[in-house]
Amino acid sequence: MDNPVKRRRFVQAVTGGLAVGIAGCLGEDDENGDDENGSEADGGSEGLAYAFAPNTISIIDPADGEVVDEITDGIDDNGWGDPKITTDLDEIYVIEESLDQVLVIDTDSREIVSEVDIGPDATHMYHPNDGEMWAHSDEEGAFYVIDTDTHDVTEIVDSGLENEGHGKLLYHEDFGETGYATNVNDPGVPVIDLEAYERSDFIDFEDVAEDEGTHYKAYAPQTGLAYFEYGDTTVVVDTDTHDIVDELDFAGGMYLTPDEELLGVLDGDEIRFLDATSEDSEEVASVTVEGGPDALRYDDDDGTIYGYTANTMNDEAAVVDCAAFEVVETLEVGDIERPEDAHHLHRTGVAGDEYFLTPADDDGFVAVVDMAAQDVVDHVDVEDGVDTIQYVGDSGVGYTGRIR
Repeated sequence: MDNPVKRRRFVQAVTGGLAVGIAGCLGEDDENGDDENGSEADGGSEGLAYAFAPNTISIIDPADGEVVDEITDGIDDNGWGDPKITTDLDEIYVIEESLDQVLVIDTDSREIVSEVDIGPDATHMYHPNDGEMWAHSDEEGAFYVIDTDTHDVTEIVDSGLENEGHGKLLYHEDFGETGYATNVNDPGVPVIDLEAYERSDFIDFEDVAEDEGTHYKAYAPQTGLAYFEYGDTTVVVDTDTHDIVDELDFAGGMYLTPDEELLGVLDGDEIRFLDATSEDSEEVASVTVEGGPDALRYDDDDGTIYGYTANTMNDEAAVVDCAAFEVVETLEVGDIERPEDAHHLHRTGVAGDEYFLTPADDDGFVAVVDMAAQDVVDHVDVEDGVDTIQYVGDSGVGYTGRIR
């Protein structure tokens, strides 16, 4: 079956700034809770992964390498943005792109329990406060704040300077009630007051370069430095003073190791590892991963940290020893669809307890990697187009922090 490649799959750098290609009905729940909606199952989801495809949400047991349940009622050619799980693991919130909604899934009953209308063209969602999910509408350049108790939109936070643009949110407990947004249309970083629900300031990057936008972001807790992709440059900001303290001549997705000592930056076929304990953001090593690494996740194996990255330009994943700074394994994890005009592709990957999972939408399965064995243990058939996944449990660190 032919499925359209989601717009959020690829990112393109174009003249005049950073342009990001991104994507962005549910029927009534069956009151009898039949197998189609999963409520006749044993219940609970801890240790399972929810894989999102156009016509099904498949619930996978990675230990057994099989689909143990499905949600299909009302799922019909859906397109998915970010999923995000609550800190208590009770609910998964996932962006449904075609209807401008966030669907709420109860992980105990394995049912969709709510549909929340949000702004158009949403891609990313964040969980900065225990009682809130923040979904970003790229058409409006605004965050829709969803109360996790009532499932109502309680606030709309204007972030983009021109009320438009693809955006992300950086937050950490160190920041208190402050968050930092990015926007591909804005030459800097909107500062967000998470309590007052407003843009309180703007950190201007135009002295670094003009006509660029911000995209990826990261934070190093040991130094208090924040990192922001700005065109082809990474701008480093002191979060205490909001001063620009450094400019790095490369940029890409950024992933902090669990010990918070290294920051992996994706730069083409290179992963550049920065010393996240150094105020100078020293580059300590660069590792070549042929095939376009993405979605870098980590496993701490008795003090040795390994990075797992699913590649975008071939059907492999790589295992990187983050002490020796070398690729120690390549794994066959299936293929993704690739539009001809994409300059940079994105591929989802998550760490879940002892597993690394990545969907292969062109092959229609989810690859399950046992991180202790550093080997693919299963290809779990789901459906062509499966491209999004959420693990229920300890999912390590990712681009937004730990579980949140």
